[in-house]
Order: sequence, then C-alpha cells, then structure tokens
Amino acid sequence: MTGGAPLGADLARSLVVGLGADCPTAAALARVMAGRQGYAIDVHNLADWPAAAIQRVTSDFVSRGWLSRTDTGWQIGPGQMPSGLASFLDGAAAMRAIMPDEEMATAVVTMPPSPSAIGAALPATGLAYAALVHTKDALEKLADAAANSLTIMTPFLNDEGLVIAVDLFRRTCARRRHLIIRRSGSARAAVDRGWPYLRQLNVDVLNYMLPVEDGYETFHAKIVLADQDLAYVGSANMTAFARHSMELGILTDGHAARVVASIVRGVERIATPLRAPSPAASI
Repeated sequence: MTGGAPLGADLARSLVVGLGADCPTAAALARVMAGRQGYAIDVHNLADWPAAAIQRVTSDFVSRGWLSRTDTGWQIGPGQMPSGLASFLDGAAAMRAIMPDEEMATAVVTMPPSPSAIGAALPATGLAYAALVHTKDALEKLADAAANSLTIMTPFLNDEGLVIAVDLFRRTCARRRHLIIRRSGSARAAVDRGWPYLRQLNVDVLNYMLPVEDGYETFHAKIVLADQDLAYVGSANMTAFARHSMELGILTDGHAARVVASIVRGVERIATPLRAPSPAASI
C-alpha cells in the first residue's frame, strides 16, 4: 500500500517541533510502518530501541492517527502516514546533529474569555499571532511527551486547577509524578480534598515552603517539566477562576529545558513530602 498525501509545510514544522531530538527514532519507526497499513507492532519488537524515545514518538504518531494503541503495542493506522515521512525525518535528524544547540521556543497563551480587548487586538499584530499555542494544548503535549517523569510546580492551586493537574497525571505514561506546591492556603486545602485521586495515580506531593530565620523560602515560578527534554515556564497557575486574565509562557526544549530541569530537580531534593490527611476526603 502506498503512502498518504505529500508532507506539507505545516505538518513538517509540527513534526520538527513535536519530535525534536527524537527525529532519528521517529524516522526508524516510520520505515517499519511504511506500506504496512493495518499491521500490528508488538512492544517487544522494539525492546532494543530507546524506551523514552519510543514512548514519545508513538504518542506523537497516535495523536496524528498514524498509530492506534493495542493491549500489546500498536496497530498501524487508521490514518495513513504522508509519503516521504521517513526521509524527511532522517533529514531533520541530520540537521539537528550538525546544529546540536538549536532549540525550540513556542509562545503559549491563555486568552481571556471572548469577547476580550486583547483577543480583538492580536489579529492585527501580524503573522506571529497565528503561532500562539493554547496553554491547554501545551500542557497536554508535555504530559504526552513525558516518558520517565512529569513534574507540575505551581504555587497557587484550587479545586478546579487540581482537576487539571490530575487529568495531566492521568494522561501521562511517566512513572515518576511530582506535584510541587506551597504548604499553605488554598493549595494545601485542594490537595487534601484530592488525595484519593493523587494516591490512585501515584503522585508524590512536595512542599517548597521552608522556614528560614525571617520567614519562608518558597517559590513563585510556574513550571511543567517532561523528563529533562521539554518544559513550560510561564504565568499560568493550576487554578481556574471566572476572571478575565491572559496568561503567557514559553514551551522550550534543548539546553533551556535542561537548565529548567536542573532547577526543578534541585527543588525536588529540598522540598518536603506532604502526607494525606486522615481521614482522606475527596474533591
């Protein structure tokens, strides 16, 4: 069976941004899949491949409809891959190999509810407006990309925001799941009410609000981190209010993401575990 439609510019850009350093693994998988529509790929057939990269690449291909999950791996389809996909990904991998410091940075935004003044003004600012990614889409991309660890770091959290965080932890296949909050106010109250869900998903809840001589050492950063490879840094807390607020952040990979990861790992080392209240309540 022949391949699908030719690879367009928008899809090509999306693949390079979405796959990043995993382009070589994606190219190899595309070659395995070529001309085999409807065939099964058993997870054991890929046992010698890099596990984290396989998790990310297959998640990407599933989201595009080129693969569907099964109990033992994946089935090719229902959608057809574009023709020339493996060759394109080989080329993207070669470009990354000679430009190892090239990295992606995508603007991520939550717009106020429509109608809003900023929503009306942005289309007139130029083509860059079209490149904005919605915060929800960016966070779901992070959850899908995480193969080993997903960390959500938010100083402010309410019940509605905890539902968002729980949905991300439920979505990810990462084994290590950390939620870092400040042990005070609505954040602790929301976590206390949500313990049954967090415990079911094996989420470790950490407190970064440490007593010092003149008060507390704590944080105001809002970060979501997938492994060491992809990070969101911005203004969006895990909260949901009926207020007209624009949130703005950056989704980045490469060196910048690794720097963010080193900071988050440091926080994980010094933060103190939070325990479930007794008796545990539900949201």
